Amino acid sequence: MQAATRSAALGDFPARWPRELVAEVSLVAVDRVDSTQRLARTLLDRHLLEEESPHPFVVVALEQSAGRGRQGRPWASAAGKGLWASFVLELDARSAQSLPMRVAVALATAVNSLLGDALCRLKWPNDLVIGRSKLGGLLVDAVTRPDGRVWSVVGFGINHGHGPDELPALGAVSLQLAAGARSGSTLAELLARAQTELWTELSRDDSNWLERYRTLAAHRAGDRISCDLPEGRLEGTFAGFDECGFLIVATERGQRTVRSGEVFAW
Repeated sequence: MQAATRSAALGDFPARWPRELVAEVSLVAVDRVDSTQRLARTLLDRHLLEEESPHPFVVVALEQSAGRGRQGRPWASAAGKGLWASFVLELDARSAQSLPMRVAVALATAVNSLLGDALCRLKWPNDLVIGRSKLGGLLVDAVTRPDGRVWSVVGFGINHGHGPDELPALGAVSLQLAAGARSGSTLAELLARAQTELWTELSRDDSNWLERYRTLAAHRAGDRISCDLPEGRLEGTFAGFDECGFLIVATERGQRTVRSGEVFAW
């Protein structure tokens, strides 16, 4: 991105910040950073070191030089091509357990509001996909204080303006490519919608979050599914989610509940 374009895009973030969030969530917008997750954690640590309880805040950058995804994988974050952000808030321990999947629900809802259709689905546990192509993902870091208070740093990335030859990996897609003739949303608009949905989802009673997740899930009963687990590969068919949102896989030896793993074929 040229300097003038970067400056305009950066200034668009506060200009488009939703009025209803002004008193609820603070915005930190930067041009370039190694990782919004690292910067957000640094800001949080400074507040906690001073025994302060920071207001919820989100850090957004036009570019990351060292973005990271799940299991420490690098996350390609080209300048102006995607939404690279980290949201910091305090949650009780019970809510923290369902946080990653509830965040995924909020982000998919935000994307679908721009697409005008329910094209964005969720690959368990929290990847945003369109068809079989990955649109975005998230990473949650938890900070637990000696007094038991839990702070969450929710990092998320959504491919936005990539053309067909600019995608960060095979099997990826961007909002621009998915929207086609309906494209035209800016990064600032995507952030505004994403943050509004996040705040709405995490402020409401969480008793029905799993139903919202099921509605958006990319998996259907009987679908073949393969997972990489710490102890090896698991193959079978999708048999639903349990009451905690854990994946249930039907295998030749019976049903298996997967609490942590990665779905690579479905």
